[in-house]
Amino acid sequence: MDSFLKVTGIDKSFGAVRALHNVNLLASKGECIAILGENGAGKTTLASVLIGLYQPDSGEIKLGGTPVSVTSPAKAIEHGIGMIHQHFSLVGAMTAEENILIGLPSTKRGAEARARIRQLCSDFDFNVDFDIRVTEMPVGMKQRVEILKALFRDVSILILDEPTSVLAPTEVAPFLKGVRKLVANGCLVFFISHKLDEIREIADRVMIMRHGRVEGVLPVATTPMAQMSALMMGDKPTGETVETPKAKKARNDTSSAADALVVSDVCLMDPGGAEILQDLTLSVKAGEILGIAGIDGNGQTELSEVITGLKRQTSGAIHLNGTEISSASIAARIADGIGFVPEDRHAEGLVLSLTVEENMAFRSIGEDRFMSGGLISRRAMHEIASDVVAAFDIRPPDPKLNASALSGGNQQKIVLAREVARARNLLVVVQPTKGLDVGATEFVQNQIRAVAHSGVGVLYISTELEHVLDISDRVAVMAFGRITGVVDPENTTLQDIGLLMTAAPEEVL
Repeated sequence: MDSFLKVTGIDKSFGAVRALHNVNLLASKGECIAILGENGAGKTTLASVLIGLYQPDSGEIKLGGTPVSVTSPAKAIEHGIGMIHQHFSLVGAMTAEENILIGLPSTKRGAEARARIRQLCSDFDFNVDFDIRVTEMPVGMKQRVEILKALFRDVSILILDEPTSVLAPTEVAPFLKGVRKLVANGCLVFFISHKLDEIREIADRVMIMRHGRVEGVLPVATTPMAQMSALMMGDKPTGETVETPKAKKARNDTSSAADALVVSDVCLMDPGGAEILQDLTLSVKAGEILGIAGIDGNGQTELSEVITGLKRQTSGAIHLNGTEISSASIAARIADGIGFVPEDRHAEGLVLSLTVEENMAFRSIGEDRFMSGGLISRRAMHEIASDVVAAFDIRPPDPKLNASALSGGNQQKIVLAREVARARNLLVVVQPTKGLDVGATEFVQNQIRAVAHSGVGVLYISTELEHVLDISDRVAVMAFGRITGVVDPENTTLQDIGLLMTAAPEEVL
């Protein structure tokens, strides 16, 4: 198979940080290449160079044997290169169709275009609601709109950045089937992921990166997972290892603890009158981790927003440590010791144009620890952030770097560190490990466990069921805006939870 894409000697630095070092790659149409590496290994930086977000310091990109200069994402599309980012670039006030057609001349926006969009949906088994705005869509549907937008522009190279991290378990298999169709139709697909099982299923070859370098480009079918993991982590491969059962995590005994959070008969309606949360009731004890499982779009995000004050429930009551906070403002809930790690760290958790230390401080800037003589103390901000950067192993370890310069995993650490510091009574986390590699996931989980061990209640909302079962003391399952069951994770299978997640509306009590 002839090489279509040739990447030679790509280097990229951000100040003193060398993000890419002498990256080389040959790739052909009609193959799927997985890109594997820890957060900060250079995966997304390489992708950003390919689509023109960053310009390399040195090196060359050839397509079909011809050198190309990819100076912008628009120029990348002209060359047939598209990318679906972890954080989508859709216009929330527009519909799916409007987003797909945005920027195209009127000659490409008529009935024929609309018919082609729907044919693409059918070809790739994509379920998209064309009658609602993007802001009203669940995350998984937004991703499908992004992919349709790229496919409509006839890309020959498609880069997918952690594409399954936003999908419910039931959506992953159909999505991977769609990717295989893309590859079979001659598209070159780059699949950035940390999930070895998905790489094994979807990819022809795997490019393993570490500290900005390519450690190897290997055939997936004949490369043991242990070898992939060893190259990614910098360990010496020792061949296939015998898998040993995981030791059970020590669960907190909170049976006699007081309730940190009580949500009683909470309802939430959207502006159109549709019920999002329906008589929802749950409790979290001090020191307990209550996991919330469910297919994306069943009210989990809205539950977190109601508890933290971002949305006001239509009816029902919320109590924190025995005190009703149903009508309390966001600021009052922060003052009451509620920490919140939102689902979308870019849109809701960070200001990317601010530095790490500014992001650490901006939700608490009026607190005494950040003040001196009645004024904001830059020195205090820097000292506090420096301690947190060291404690949370945030890389690069420079509090004065803009948050936009960090990888997704390190951005998540910033948000987590800030919210853990304020969570005296309750920590609400939504999709905290989305898009994180194995090492970063374990770190985040351990920090959340430490919060619970200190006596703080934790509400842990995620569609990654293995993580929910691993960390939770109890798991509540949501479907259609209600709790369909509360289970003991030690005695519950993924299949059991799957049944509760897919309960028909008439089965939800």
